[in-house]
Amino acid sequence: MMLLPIIMFLMVKFPVAKAMSQALSPSAVGSSIPLKRVKNILELEKRSFTITVHVNHDTLVVSLQNEKVYEYGERTHNSSGCVHLLVFNEATGRLMMSRKFRTYQPADQLHLRACLSSVQPGRVLVVVGLMDFLTFLAPDGETSLLNLGASMLHRVALGEPWGMVTIVGEELINKVAKSNSKDGAYKAVERSRVIAETVATRAIGSPEKRLWLEATFFRAEKGRGCKNTFTELGTLQLHFCDKYEGYGDLCRCDRPYVPHEQIPPPSIPMTEDIPVVIVTANKPFYLYRILKNLKAVWGSAETEVLVVVDGGDEETLHLASLFELETVIHTPQGEPGENTRTNTNIAFALYSAFSRWPHVDKAILLEDDLILAPDLLSFFHQTAPALTDDPTLYLVNAFGQNSYPSTASDPSAVMRADMYPQYGWMTCRRWVEYALPLWVAPGSGQDWDWWLYLEGIRRNQQAVVPEVSRTGHGGAAGIHVTGWEQQMYFNSRIMTHDPATVVRHVERLESTAYAEWFENEIKNAKKIRLVDHPCYTFILPEEESGPFVLYLGVASRSDGYNSFYFMQTCIGTDDQEVKELYEGVMRLRIRPHTRRHPEFRLVSEYIANQSLIEDVQSLSNVARRGRNMTDAKILYLVGCPLSKYCKYSAGTSDWVIPDEMLLFEAEKVVRGRKMSSTRRISRLRVPTSSAEDEYSMKNLHHMHRRHGH
Repeated sequence: MMLLPIIMFLMVKFPVAKAMSQALSPSAVGSSIPLKRVKNILELEKRSFTITVHVNHDTLVVSLQNEKVYEYGERTHNSSGCVHLLVFNEATGRLMMSRKFRTYQPADQLHLRACLSSVQPGRVLVVVGLMDFLTFLAPDGETSLLNLGASMLHRVALGEPWGMVTIVGEELINKVAKSNSKDGAYKAVERSRVIAETVATRAIGSPEKRLWLEATFFRAEKGRGCKNTFTELGTLQLHFCDKYEGYGDLCRCDRPYVPHEQIPPPSIPMTEDIPVVIVTANKPFYLYRILKNLKAVWGSAETEVLVVVDGGDEETLHLASLFELETVIHTPQGEPGENTRTNTNIAFALYSAFSRWPHVDKAILLEDDLILAPDLLSFFHQTAPALTDDPTLYLVNAFGQNSYPSTASDPSAVMRADMYPQYGWMTCRRWVEYALPLWVAPGSGQDWDWWLYLEGIRRNQQAVVPEVSRTGHGGAAGIHVTGWEQQMYFNSRIMTHDPATVVRHVERLESTAYAEWFENEIKNAKKIRLVDHPCYTFILPEEESGPFVLYLGVASRSDGYNSFYFMQTCIGTDDQEVKELYEGVMRLRIRPHTRRHPEFRLVSEYIANQSLIEDVQSLSNVARRGRNMTDAKILYLVGCPLSKYCKYSAGTSDWVIPDEMLLFEAEKVVRGRKMSSTRRISRLRVPTSSAEDEYSMKNLHHMHRRHGH
């Protein structure tokens, strides 16, 4: 059905085409065209610009004035399920932003929502959905597009490309603050205006159709009209916001975010300088989020920051300069997406940190797609003495592998574990000087973190890990973390949000002291047995406080009997691999399974609403409502014969090894849990003999369902 795209094509051409047609009307056409009318035509062309969108199967081309400005093409089926956003300057027509969101997988719809809310009013926004973009668009991505005025979205079927061109309007403001309005009255604001919207329909079994959309605009004379605001603040920010889009409050007209004018957060006790190195490449929108986030972290005003840019992306460097941060550029090695590129960039970042500050003993490394807790720096400074005093420790992780609502509750708790660096970590000079000369070889096919963990370079050194994370992974649908992994394993984690959290028992992290304390814990723990399936019942006695111990049949870290996996799935923690073991034991603080924690927010909440990240005061108030951990109890999962602590079991009769039926039931339960909040859309277009249904695009078969049910 190509009639609709043609109709839409004519509609969007109308504003300028009508004026031109008047200049070239039949009554005006004779043996010659008056010079005045020719000038009028040329003036109309000069005052306008045309955007063309062309979709052919899984290839998207967007042109400005017949010159290609954006192209996307992938040959694999799944890669065609993206939503593409392009923002054009309404005065110059220049492309200011282009991003794609892989909504054929879960999780990226949250980033789509955040991106749409960050575009400034008045911009020309082009939105194109390719083929399978509907699959995991709901609810956040779908709602955001509907709020922009998309009217056909509910009539698009799976496998159909859809496009929309709109002028971004003001956000809906319910009430004007008294500082901006004398009477504080309700104010009507301009909403987004859809200029064109179309879909290339395709019934089941029929060939794919092309989508063609063209829109012509008169150029805005004054742009957004708020240059005076930025002129007062500095030309650097003005130039950035004239050139780039998608930065929300950094570029808004009303009270923009100015990095160097922010009130610094409170200081924290520091006994040494520990700089922060942020590793980034070509995702400046992530960099902006973490730089703004870092400015709200307590102690950040007294902390040196170095930004290491892989490849020297111009927009990234410009952004870092707004925050008045020092940057160094790493020359990329290897192809984009290959682990060689990431491996060498991490090594360069470590080298740069200790070269830039030769007097420091420690440095903190952060990747640009992280979300930071307000006590991040305080956590590192409180745990730094353990790294100084004990050569058997080589790093402190800010990320807790078991930081989930059902398996973590105490933000003051830290542990020793066999673990690799991940998602925000602090290390020391002695380890870096030892590790860098031995660094993973280019082209080896290994990721740097797993190489450190598995190839012997760790020399049995251990990491300090928190029970409750100080960082969250805020990316999605990337190379190392897919949208599925983000949704199932990262979005549901919890983070601390009290900037004044005190870490307890740091002195106990010393190797000998920890070993003695840990063995005493196991020896005195209450031994439990599984009576019912642990996925359906809370396995710890309600009347006792613990700690408790459960012995599992585990011959090696590979967990060949799936015993650790079985308990990890049912209890509600990360079951991808067996991580954060100490002497073959996993330590958890468990509660009856729940998707939320009464004291901590989920990572997904920070991704969807990024203003929560900087709202330290409200987070602090939430954290201080009173910690209640009475329903959370310590459970030690001891792998036998892997662990030396199996000597406290009664032998193999104590060791739990799940059979196939137990594992099958556990997998079914955990699949439903992890995907319960994810809605999958599968609308199919069916053949119809009704011209009315075909014209209105009502010939749909709806298959809305939650994944895993």
